[in-house]
Amino acid sequence: MPRSLPASVDRRISGDDDENSSSFGVDGGIYLPVIEGSGSGDRSGDDVDSSSVSDCESVVSGSRFVEPTSIEQKGLVRLDESDKLRGIIGNKFVSRLSDAGVNVQVQYIQRNMFNASGITQAKVSSFQIFAKAVERRNGGDANIKYAWFGASKDEIDKIILHGFGYDNIQKNSFHDHGIVLSADHSPLESVESATADEDGIKHILLCRVLLGKTEVVTRGSTQSHPSCDNFQSGVDDLESPKKYIIWSQQMNTHILPEFVISFKTLTSMNRYELDGAHLLRKPASPWIPIPDLIAALSKILPPKDIKKMTQFRQSYIEHKISRIDMIRGIRKVAGDRVLLMVLKDFTEQRRGNRLV
Repeated sequence: MPRSLPASVDRRISGDDDENSSSFGVDGGIYLPVIEGSGSGDRSGDDVDSSSVSDCESVVSGSRFVEPTSIEQKGLVRLDESDKLRGIIGNKFVSRLSDAGVNVQVQYIQRNMFNASGITQAKVSSFQIFAKAVERRNGGDANIKYAWFGASKDEIDKIILHGFGYDNIQKNSFHDHGIVLSADHSPLESVESATADEDGIKHILLCRVLLGKTEVVTRGSTQSHPSCDNFQSGVDDLESPKKYIIWSQQMNTHILPEFVISFKTLTSMNRYELDGAHLLRKPASPWIPIPDLIAALSKILPPKDIKKMTQFRQSYIEHKISRIDMIRGIRKVAGDRVLLMVLKDFTEQRRGNRLV
C-alpha cells in the first residue's frame, strides 16, 4: 500500500490555463507540499476550500499517492517517466521553448519535497503565512504564479538547501535589488541563464511565486522595495509580463522552488538581444567579438565603465556567469544606442576591408 511522506498533507488550489497564467498542475489543480502542523488541518481532495493557498499530495501522479523510490539528501525526488505531472511540466516546457525557436530535450524532473531539514519545512510554512496575509490584504487574491529561474547545478543545489542569496540577485542585469524570474509562459531568458554541468545538462527551477499586486519596474531601476503599500512585487509589463521581480527582503518568503527540470539544448543558445522585441541569431546578424567590442567602447566610454565590462567578460571566462548574463551586463553599462553605433561601425569597417 502506498504511503505518504509524514511531512505533508493534501490540499488543492485551482489553476487556469491562460497564456499568461500559471497552468502547471493535474486535472485542473496545482499541488503544493504542506508541512504537518501548519494550521491547515489534515484535509484532502474535494473537502478543501478552493481559496486555500497550499495544495498538494506528497508525491503526485494524477490524483494518487506514489511511493517515492529515492529522495536525495537535499530533499529532491525524481519523477517517474510515467508520472502525469512530469508529462505536463515537461511537455509545456518543451513547447514554450519550441515556440521561441529553441529545441530542448528534458532529461529528468525532480520535485522538491521540502523535507531535507527543519529549515526547508519552515519555508513552506512561511510561504503559506505570507500568501494568506497577501490574500486577505488584496481582497482574496494572493496572485500566485509559476515562474522559472535558470542557474548552474551548484547554484540550484544551494537554493534548494539554503534558499536564494544575494549572488542570485547580482547575476541578473535587469534589476539589482530583487530576484528576477521568467513568467511560466516565457522561459527563454531563464533557460539562457542556465549553465551546463560536466555532462552537458542544464538545470532550471520551476518556482511558485507569491506576487500579490504588481507594479512596473523598468530595467536598471534602483528601486529596492515596493513603491507604496498597495504593491507587493514588480513586473516588466502589467498586461503581459515576462519578468517577475521579487524584492530581496522577500526572496525566501515569496518564492518556493518546487521542481528542478534538467535538460539538454538541441539548438544553439548563442544569441543576444538587440531590443526587447526579438532575438537575433549571431551568425545571421551583425556581430562583434567581445574583446573588439570592449576595445572600441574604450575609445568613447570612461575607464570605470570599461572596467565593469571587462569584469563581466572575466566572470564569463571563469564560468561564473552565462554568456547571456555577460552580454546583458555589457548592455546595461554601455546602453543599446552606443552598442548599436559601435556594431554598425565595426560591420562597415569589416566590409570595407573585404573589398580591399
